[in-house]
Amino acid sequence: MKKYYSIFLKWKWYQKLFFFFLVFFPFRLLYGITSEFWFEDELQIFLIGLKFYSTGEWPYFGPDIVYTSSQIPGALQGLLVGLPFNVIPIPEAPFILLNILSFFSLFFLGYYIVNYHCIKVPEWFLWCWIFLAPWVMNLSTHVINPSYVLPAAIIFFISFFEIIPSTQKNMIKKPLSFFLLGFATLFIFQLHMSVVLLFPFIAVAFYFTIIKEKRKKIISIFFFFIVGCIIGALTLIPTFVKYGIFDGNASSNIVFNPTNLKEILTVFIRILSFASFEVARFLGSNTTERLHFATTYYWSIPFIIIVSLVGIAQVCWMIIYGFKKTNDRCWKTIKVVLLISIILTYFSFFFSVKGPSSHTYYLLLPLVMIYSFYCWEHIMHLKWIKKISIIFLFSTLIFHVAVGINNFKNKSFYINRGKVVKAIQLKQYNILGERRIYDRN
Repeated sequence: MKKYYSIFLKWKWYQKLFFFFLVFFPFRLLYGITSEFWFEDELQIFLIGLKFYSTGEWPYFGPDIVYTSSQIPGALQGLLVGLPFNVIPIPEAPFILLNILSFFSLFFLGYYIVNYHCIKVPEWFLWCWIFLAPWVMNLSTHVINPSYVLPAAIIFFISFFEIIPSTQKNMIKKPLSFFLLGFATLFIFQLHMSVVLLFPFIAVAFYFTIIKEKRKKIISIFFFFIVGCIIGALTLIPTFVKYGIFDGNASSNIVFNPTNLKEILTVFIRILSFASFEVARFLGSNTTERLHFATTYYWSIPFIIIVSLVGIAQVCWMIIYGFKKTNDRCWKTIKVVLLISIILTYFSFFFSVKGPSSHTYYLLLPLVMIYSFYCWEHIMHLKWIKKISIIFLFSTLIFHVAVGINNFKNKSFYINRGKVVKAIQLKQYNILGERRIYDRN
């Protein structure tokens, strides 16, 4: 086994990419297409794209913000879901595109960690965890708007760290980093309200550039950033031209909400949970559903117990290790950036119409993942930890299989695939359901 692993370590990046595509992509795609479909949020996102495909009408607005009867401006969501039907008119088409985007972006994140941070974590664990972590599996494989945020978030945070002097690894040149920063921000802007969390990062990136670079270089970098923003906004501009910049009523979601003042611990734990094995959320929405899952798939109980215990241990270790002193400037910076991100996320909910649900700041996952691997680095050399990790990863696989089987039987579009197929073939989206209607007067 060691012989084959040493050969694997010598592979070029494209050889690893091809290998992981064969190993992980089919499993992730299968998991995605058997996931939740008929719940209102997922169905409405699917309908945005299906309506665009059926009618040919430009989708000026994207995801709904049901709390204030508003929508996020921009056509990106409708295009991401609807365009794949023009290539292959089957229900699985949007899932295929989404999983291609998420797979390659996750590989990019793993490649960045392995080759530019030189973290001493066995690659077999790193790659398996990057592709199979529960938040990654459940919110980057099935069609709902936060799922599309991950690829752009990965690009954003890698570009950000390539701009900050203490984390710069010379993977991406600074002008390109700013271009990607602008592109990723406008990409996410059309998908999720959490984009506001990225603005302080952009400000910090420009601050370090302004104090370090000469005026001519600053102008060049600013130009690349603007170009990135413009390209990212190409699907947004038609909405602004037709309806104005402030239509869609998205700004109505910004309200002072003092009830969120007590949620600091909730935000802190939930952000760290992106890089740990969070179990309860993915077994059901309440205790009754979770108990029903356990009694139905009783053979998965030992594996659920294992991943639950390890998941708790992961969060505890990330907290403990965060206090460890180090001379590594990069590690120090990542700790500070994560802490500030948690604080900013917490304060942002003072002005949010809803509470701090995890999916609302899912775009922080790449940052937490990078942080977590620094934490794992200092325990993965222990033999007993390696043995536990192997058992843990196997249990992770079984857990996903059990959840996938349950979703396939009770939540996926395979419950009534014929209805979805008919809506696509006849180009009549209302066979599947009606889009929410909002007053734009």
